[in-house]
Amino acid sequence: MKYENIREEELKLKVAKDYFNEFDNTKILGNIDFCVAIKYEKQNNLFEDNVDNWHNTLLWAEAKKGTQDIYKSLAQLILTIGKAKTFDKILPPNFLGVFDFEKIAFIEWNRIASIFYINDFNWNVTSSDQKTKEFKLVLSKIDEILKDSYFVFNFENDDKDLKEFIKSNFKQGIENSSKIKITKNNFMIIYNKWLKAIKPTISIDWNKANKSGIIEGDFYLADILSLDNKSIKEKLFVLLKNNHYELDRKIDESGLFNLKTASFNDNQKAHNLFWNKYERPPREEYWAYIVERRDLLVPQDIRERKGSFFTPQIWVELSQKYLADTLGENWQDEYYIWDCASGTGNLLNGLTNKYNIWASTLDQQDVDVMRDRIKNGANLLDKHIFQFDFLNDDFSKLPTNLQNIIKDKNERKKLIIYINPPYAEAGTASTVTATGKNKAGVSTNNKSNTSFKDKIGNATNELFALFMARIYDEVPDCQIGQFSKMKFVNGSNFVKFKQFFKAKYLNGFIVPANSFDNVKGDFPIGFTIWDTSKKILSKI
Repeated sequence: MKYENIREEELKLKVAKDYFNEFDNTKILGNIDFCVAIKYEKQNNLFEDNVDNWHNTLLWAEAKKGTQDIYKSLAQLILTIGKAKTFDKILPPNFLGVFDFEKIAFIEWNRIASIFYINDFNWNVTSSDQKTKEFKLVLSKIDEILKDSYFVFNFENDDKDLKEFIKSNFKQGIENSSKIKITKNNFMIIYNKWLKAIKPTISIDWNKANKSGIIEGDFYLADILSLDNKSIKEKLFVLLKNNHYELDRKIDESGLFNLKTASFNDNQKAHNLFWNKYERPPREEYWAYIVERRDLLVPQDIRERKGSFFTPQIWVELSQKYLADTLGENWQDEYYIWDCASGTGNLLNGLTNKYNIWASTLDQQDVDVMRDRIKNGANLLDKHIFQFDFLNDDFSKLPTNLQNIIKDKNERKKLIIYINPPYAEAGTASTVTATGKNKAGVSTNNKSNTSFKDKIGNATNELFALFMARIYDEVPDCQIGQFSKMKFVNGSNFVKFKQFFKAKYLNGFIVPANSFDNVKGDFPIGFTIWDTSKKILSKI
């Protein structure tokens, strides 16, 4: 905890200095522990009965040692205020507050003002005595009225958010609270906080969910892109519907609409508290960007296995320039393009002929994202976007028009497989020396590994190599434009691969891996263009 093993008076001084230094926190208002008011350049001697000097108070708060229950501390503060009838003498503040060594909570005055007007209530009780019927009644009223609708910040973990909240809300004359705005610059910071605060309260076995392709990030998208606790973008894989989530919505074999639901295990208490601090939805200009960057919300291990790598726009544009230089300036009209590891489709940004473009991805969630992006101007056709597991599924599952291109030798020569496939590998040097572990599901859980083991040997450990092998073997004579690691040039596991993959290298460039904002490691990533119709030894 940020504040620990200090006296209550010292706690008040430290909180005042750390968070309310720009305000006047020297006022003493009866038995209220802590008061924050607008600071004036010229201060007068202030007394409780000098009403004119108290009209700019912003916060009345209760301070407690250790860690205390927010509702009980608030009940004590209300009893203290009610006993002195402070609100009858001077204008009440914008907020009541309670804080201890760990946290601070803010409650809008207007939300609890009705408590002070309870009929036949004895305010002349000791406010700290939690055993009185009056204390218990106030506590029950707080629970009934607030329903967790207050703002709470952890001093240690939410320091920046707390300061921003104070900056936005502690102003003279402000009537309504101003929540922290969500932008493309902070939505990932908020997501990391969401993982700690909200994820554990969703009634899901996350280990099983992740294995079936359900990720935490889709629940966060449902939350962040919502208004009044309802998701506002129907194309999201997960939707927030008031007090539960809906996901995996589809028409079953009987023609009936089916869906799965997930509820909260704490009656949505943590969820309400968390989102009280942030303004939802963010400004509409950020919606497309947040949805497009779903890849950042995919856990690192899943990202490596499934290839959820967001190709930086600078390299997207450069790769398309290289394709134009290599295949001709009219390449987009003269060739078909299939990104069979498309993720959310950012590799296809900038392409102009949507009728010649197909995009497939392992996860239905990403399909939903791409279809949502079409609504926001993405130059793609809805019917050309589909879910497809390239390393496992049979080509009979492809759209008919794409199947026809692959089956026709002449048309197939005009097909470009344009991809940024997964970079995961099954084993590393540390694995060989028994100091590490294989990455689960990389080379063993796909049909391509079994099919190509005899043909490319240990190169099957690399997912990108399996993509190259299947394309070369089952889509012969096509063109390939792909981002990948460069191990196939001189890697010890690629001797057999180079004997198998005899496509002609046409062009390419190399960039550092760390220029991809979600790829770790110090290694080169290359964009290489290949003509598989020309069978020569691969050389770069």
